Amino acid sequence: MKELKEETSTQKLYWDTENEIVIGELFADLTTEALAKENIDAQERVRDSLSKEKTRVLVDMTTVNAISKEARDYFANERTASIQRATALLIGSPVSRVIGNFFLGLNKPLSPTKLFTDQEQAIKWLHTFGND
Repeated sequence: MKELKEETSTQKLYWDTENEIVIGELFADLTTEALAKENIDAQERVRDSLSKEKTRVLVDMTTVNAISKEARDYFANERTASIQRATALLIGSPVSRVIGNFFLGLNKPLSPTKLFTDQEQAIKWLHTFGND
């Protein structure tokens, strides 16, 4: 069961009680670093509300058409890695695949991050990481 925990101007964040993961559903493009920071701030509040050190995160970016270099850089930084144990990026369109590949190849996130087209496979991969 998904419980809505936070909503930003570009993302809804849910706690999936069954799988014990945070699910971020992006519904708008991330065109500035400020929007990326807003989303990470919200993830931090969700993590804190769950009394976790770090959380496993599934980001559904299937409808995203653009993420700026500044936003990608922010998502790959130390602060994000201090909140996320591992991140599965759910992609669906050729555009989201390109964005995801840019993020992995050019930005090199500090926490384990992988692209998926299948949500069940993404959740299975996230479960290979501890949940504290």
